[in-house]
Amino acid sequence: MPKKIALTTTGIILSLALSACSGGSANNLDKVSYDLKDATAAPSVSFATPFSVGKTETHLISEGNGDSVKDGDTLLIQATIFDGKEAKELGTTYESKPLMILVGEKLKENAPELYSMLTEHKVGSSFSYSTNMVSPEAGESPSAAPADSPTNVEVYTVVQKLLPEATGTALDHKDWNKALESFEIADSGAGVIKLKDDRGDAPKELVTQNLIEGSGRTVESTDQVYVKYEGVRWEDGKSFDGNYNGDPLDISLGGVIKGWKEGLSGHKVGSRVLLVIPSDLAYGENPANGAPSGALVFVVDILGAMPTPEAVIAQQKAAEEAQKKAEESKNKEESKGDEKTDTETPHEEPKPEEPKADEGAPAENQPAQEAPAPEESPAQ
Repeated sequence: MPKKIALTTTGIILSLALSACSGGSANNLDKVSYDLKDATAAPSVSFATPFSVGKTETHLISEGNGDSVKDGDTLLIQATIFDGKEAKELGTTYESKPLMILVGEKLKENAPELYSMLTEHKVGSSFSYSTNMVSPEAGESPSAAPADSPTNVEVYTVVQKLLPEATGTALDHKDWNKALESFEIADSGAGVIKLKDDRGDAPKELVTQNLIEGSGRTVESTDQVYVKYEGVRWEDGKSFDGNYNGDPLDISLGGVIKGWKEGLSGHKVGSRVLLVIPSDLAYGENPANGAPSGALVFVVDILGAMPTPEAVIAQQKAAEEAQKKAEESKNKEESKGDEKTDTETPHEEPKPEEPKADEGAPAENQPAQEAPAPEESPAQ
C-alpha cells in the first residue's frame, strides 16, 4: 500500500522546529547521494547508516531557475522523508499532493533555517534537512535527542509559487455576461458577487468566461488546482461559500461538480473565471448535506495548477507504452531486413562469362583474332 506523508503546514513547522542545541558535527548531508528524478517522482537517497547529526543541518542539493521567494509567498513543496537508521523511505507527498507553505513571520520564528533556505533560493530548488531535535508534546519545548541517535533525512523540492491573485488582461465590463452586475474584493478581503435584477430565467447550459485572462499553464481536467473563489445562488444572489479572505483551496478537478471541472478546464493559471452553472451540472434541485440547490454562479481565481499523481503515472505509462511500441516496430523492420538479405540475391549487374580456350578464346600472351565483319543485307 502506498505510503503517504501526513504533514500539514502546521505539522511541518513543528517537525522542523529549530532550536539552538549543544554539540555539532561537520555537515553530513553533503555526503548523502541524491537522485531527484527531475522532481516527477519521489527521490531516492544513499547514505551510510545509521545517519546522525548533532545539530540541525540543511544542504542545498540543486538551485532552481524559477521565481525568487519572499515574505507573503505561498509555496508548493514536495517532501520525502527517509529513516536515518536503515535509509528506508518513511513517506512522501509525491503520492498525494505537495505541502502548501506560507512564507512569513510565523515560519521565520518557528523554523528560521527553513525560512532562510526558502527565501535565499529560487523556485525549483531542492534541499535536504536533518535535525536531532525531537518534536515536542503539546505544551512542551523541543528537546535534543540523545547523542548519536539516528536522525531522519528529509528531502524537499519547491515545485511552484502560487499567484497571490488573478493577474492578466481584464475583460471590458461591457462585455461581461449579462447576468453579472459586478464583482469586487471588499476591504475585509471577501469576494462580493452582485447579480443583475433582470438576469432572466435560470441557465440551462454552462457559461464560462474570463473576467481576467491569465498567461500561465493551461488547466487540464485531471489537474490539482489552487483557487480562491466566491459562490452565490442564481435564485436570490445570496453567497453560500468563498475563501477570498483566506488561504487558497486545493482541489482535484476529478472530484468536484461537473460545472467546475468543465468550466475551469482549458483556462490558464492567473485567470479570474466566471462560472454560471445550471442545476444539473451543480448539486441539483434537492441536494443532500446542506449543499446549495439550483443554478449557481461562481467567480474563481486560478492561482496555480499541477497534474495529480494519478495523471503523472498515467502519462508515464503512456510514454512507456509508446516507447515500447516504437522499439517493437523498429525491431520488426530490422528483422524483415535481415530475412530479405538471407533469402534474396542482391541486385547486381551480371558479369559476362569468360570465353573458354576451346571456344575461340585467345591463347595466353597471344593477340585476339579480329572479329568477322557482319554480313551485308541482301539487296532487293
